[in-house]
Amino acid sequence: MTSSTLQSAHRTTTGDLVAGRCRLLDIYFTTTATASSLVFRSGGSGGTVKLTLVTPADAGGRTVRLSKDGILFEDGVHVTLGSAEVTSVTVAFDGGAPA
Repeated sequence: MTSSTLQSAHRTTTGDLVAGRCRLLDIYFTTTATASSLVFRSGGSGGTVKLTLVTPADAGGRTVRLSKDGILFEDGVHVTLGSAEVTSVTVAFDGGAPA
């Protein structure tokens, strides 16, 4: 997918990643050696869960490539880092703007 609006956003804590309607395309996250999770919602912290990732009990970074069309988030992207074991998350997205 090529687009002139392809952007990225990064967080090290729970919170909003992207403001506005967008398609989430790729996710990169880093973890410690304890399993945890990431929850991506549309519409803020109480919004609709669009994706939940369970992280491995293995320190390091992981990349998740979504389908070529990504996942549509109608009202921004909010991420909940399951615990201190998820140390960062970076996403690539199309549309919207970094929060």
